[in-house]
Amino acid sequence: MPHSVTFLPVGKTVRVENDTTLLQAAVQAGLLIDAPCGGSGTCAKCRMRIRSGHAAAGGSSQHLSAGEIDAGWRLACGTKVTGPLEVEVPGESLVARLNTILVDGEPVPLRRDPHSLGQLGVAFDLGTTSVAGTLFDLHTGLERATCAVMNRQLPVGDDVISRIAAVRQTPANLTLLQTRAVETLNEIVRALCETCDETPHAIHKMTVAGNTAMQQLLLGVDPSPLGEAPFTPAFTDAQTVGAARLGVLAAPDATLTVFPQIGGFVGGDTVSGLLAAHFDSLANPTLLVDIGTNGEIALFKDGAILAASTAAGPAFEGARIRQGMRAVTGAIDQVWIQNGDLRYHVIGDGPPCGLCGSALVDAVAELLRIGLIDPSGSLDLPVQRPSTLTGTLAKRLIGSPDGNAFVLAYEEGGTPCVTLTQKDIRELQLASGAIRAGIETLLRHAGLAARDLDNLLLAGGFGNYIRRENALRIGLLPAVHYLSIRFIGNASLTGAKRALLAQTELDRAQALRSRATHVELAAEPHFTDLFMRHMSFPSE
Repeated sequence: MPHSVTFLPVGKTVRVENDTTLLQAAVQAGLLIDAPCGGSGTCAKCRMRIRSGHAAAGGSSQHLSAGEIDAGWRLACGTKVTGPLEVEVPGESLVARLNTILVDGEPVPLRRDPHSLGQLGVAFDLGTTSVAGTLFDLHTGLERATCAVMNRQLPVGDDVISRIAAVRQTPANLTLLQTRAVETLNEIVRALCETCDETPHAIHKMTVAGNTAMQQLLLGVDPSPLGEAPFTPAFTDAQTVGAARLGVLAAPDATLTVFPQIGGFVGGDTVSGLLAAHFDSLANPTLLVDIGTNGEIALFKDGAILAASTAAGPAFEGARIRQGMRAVTGAIDQVWIQNGDLRYHVIGDGPPCGLCGSALVDAVAELLRIGLIDPSGSLDLPVQRPSTLTGTLAKRLIGSPDGNAFVLAYEEGGTPCVTLTQKDIRELQLASGAIRAGIETLLRHAGLAARDLDNLLLAGGFGNYIRRENALRIGLLPAVHYLSIRFIGNASLTGAKRALLAQTELDRAQALRSRATHVELAAEPHFTDLFMRHMSFPSE
């Protein structure tokens, strides 16, 4: 079962499997730890201090004194994660590099400008439903803190189509939506600065990666042309403006750069993802799928890049699900069946309040396996009960005013507190069908089958926590080899970080945009048929 590990003072949190070493967790968090012995436990340089949680001393005792161990000091290479931890990483345990830093585990060339001393920068992933930002020291390249909030545009519409329609119907809504976008960024800026005891006036540079509509709304550019064919974006090259002109909290001379856009709804977040996934250095067919309210899909073949966007809706991020929520404290994020009954994990290990996208996929996959959901998506007892459907599990099926529901969690008194409804399943079918149809359309366009793919890269905050076998079971992903599916985290944010720290990375993003061809899915002859087909779950 995964555990959260927060590294201080950077404030970076990662989730790792049980028995992962602290050194491995630190690498996953993008920290460059001084471990010249390669983690064998002989150099004793990877010292860290446990601030919260428990971690056995393990291989640390032979290099640290009893007093140091009692004070929480451990060697990262010999300390296994068996529960949630907060860990302090002293400066002397980090490798100091003059020209290269690590961003989410990947090196980025950093040219240190003496004028950047004391200057901060923020990279943003401007999502339709949620927005994330990371604060950096521009001189050292050190990641200081990360924060995510809900997009304040949501009351105007929970997807880009509804927000574009709002502007088309009432032009004044353009100002409203721009204001809400700026307020969202400012909420993140305040939280980041408060966490690090900094001031927004120290922020001199910002990068933003979002889909086409989100980027144009932030800049105050009318997105109405995106509401009808040929879905033309207002710009394709990166745009740099003064942050103060938009009202974003920063130094008076701070700049804000939004990523280049490919076409239609394939925007800066896709280009940022291509940058993070190194699409300019691939050799074999590779598919990138960024699962969110807008599903961005990119396919590499023979040096060419095809890119498309499909309106998956916000189900994967917890919206439109009766008890859906983001992956925060109180959310069920994992569901599995063990010993004839359902088990679950709650973020924060407290009482459950709802379920996030990864648990939604888990639950539906498990109910398909035991026969409580059929390929059409109907939630009901089967006529012939399979052996996998125990009486205990069958009792979790209850009636509700909106049809059948399945109880995921009970209160202590036995009252259902978190349920999966028939409508929730339909929302997942719509979202999953849209993503899968987009994948199949691009594969057809390129003359490829799923088996031809060398790698299938899953991106996005949700994509990073999905279980491969469950994504395959519900048909969200095509039938590829299990090990070809790799998780690359929030690629949109990773690309924005890279571009924040190095102009060469922004140049790479621009070059990737120039190599990409936009595929308008609505104009593809087979897309609608594929969408209808993949709304049904695979029979096995």
